[in-house]
Formats: sequence, C-alpha cells, structure tokens
Amino acid sequence: MAVHATRLGLVEVADSQRWTCSLPLAGFEELREFVLMHVPAQGPFLWLQSLELPELAFVLCDAACFGLRYAAGAEYEPELFLAPPCVLVMLPQQPGEALRVHRQAPVLFDVHAGTLRQQVFEPEHVLGEGAWVGPGACAPVNAAWAERIISVQPR
Repeated sequence: MAVHATRLGLVEVADSQRWTCSLPLAGFEELREFVLMHVPAQGPFLWLQSLELPELAFVLCDAACFGLRYAAGAEYEPELFLAPPCVLVMLPQQPGEALRVHRQAPVLFDVHAGTLRQQVFEPEHVLGEGAWVGPGACAPVNAAWAERIISVQPR
C-alpha cells in the first residue's frame, strides 16, 4: 500500500511494516495504525507516521541515545520486545535549545505482534537523566526490528 507522509512524500508500505496500537497514544486515542520510517541522514531518529492522519508524525529515538534505561517489571520485560524502548523527541523551538524527550513514557514495540504502546513508568523505574549522549549508546539493531522500519529518502 502507498502512504502519503506529508514530511517524506509517497512511501510504499508492506503489511509487515504496519504497527497497531495495543493501547492508544495519549491524546491520540482515535489513531491506531502507524509505520516507522528512517531517513539515514537523520542518524538514529525515526518517524512514527500515522496511517490515518498523514500530517501527523512523531520523532522517536532509542532511549539509550539519551542515556535512559527502564527497569524490567510486571508490565515491561525487555526481552519480549526485540526493539529498544523509544522516546518521543521534542524538537527545539529556538536555536541553541537542547533536544528534550518524554523521559517517563517511552513507546514500546512488540516486534512479533506488530504492536506498539506508550508505557508510563514511575520515576524510580527510569534510570538516567534523558540528556543526549549520542548514537554510540544505542542498542544494536536486531534484524526483526530492522525489517519493520521503512528506509526513505526525503523528497
């Protein structure tokens, strides 16, 4: 299927690259279908593009690039997801401002099920400050995760 992403143009999406929200994203409860896109020139950043609302896309990044880790527990078992927790990135509004992230509410991707959910963690279960440490801190990309991400060149 072809999807028009307002920021990246027309993108071909395989069914295996679609993600469904297992729990709706806060504030976007009506949106359930997304794709993940990567522009290689943008380093570790990903676009979580809505399939229902083409003008809506979120910038995500592996939480480790911001020095963040999440404690495993009843609601989060990292080995089940095969993808790193990804934080929503807030882009700077003014020159010189630092990137900021939603530290306590990463998006978790269940690669096998093709689902995603935003998980809110209690502050004591979030390790790290959320400051940019760079792509060298990111987890290695596993093949199953990489197959579900669409590589695109901006138009």
